[in-house]
Amino acid sequence: MKMLRCRICGETYLGDEAPSQCPFCGAHREFLVAPEGYPSDINEVAPTEIERQDLEAAIELERSNTRFYLGMAQRDDNDALRSAYKRLARIEAEHCSLFCKLAKNPKPADLLEPGATNDDWAADIAESLERERRASALYAEFTARATSVRLREVFGAVAAVERDHIDFDALARTYVRP
Repeated sequence: MKMLRCRICGETYLGDEAPSQCPFCGAHREFLVAPEGYPSDINEVAPTEIERQDLEAAIELERSNTRFYLGMAQRDDNDALRSAYKRLARIEAEHCSLFCKLAKNPKPADLLEPGATNDDWAADIAESLERERRASALYAEFTARATSVRLREVFGAVAAVERDHIDFDALARTYVRP
């Protein structure tokens, strides 16, 4: 058995081999490292004013997406989609927690409260797709202007995860019942 630690979220994975993605934050395999590859001070950053604003925007975006996906997970008319969006909510909540840690902010009190949805799978998936496109583009922008090596690493990794969610939304459409 191996122990790996995600350089993005810091969570530890135990298994025979590295998964393709971190099971907690969705970061790609290259971010799963031996525990000694995760320095204890990895999240000690001193963000510039612009980076702080970007972190604040990221916290709000991930909070909103977490709540939206938790709202989708409350539905009881499609168990496969309900379960998948519950998983997406956990990933987005992990992103929010990470951004809070980097900004040295407390987690939003309502982070794990389900939010409003459209109450229609096709409309909810379409909204999810727009949310993920917006997140991916925003994190690419944040990556490009970050001066902190750590913030570039995190924003870049999370941008890639959000692109994976765009691909997931395309798959999810095939599970919508007519």
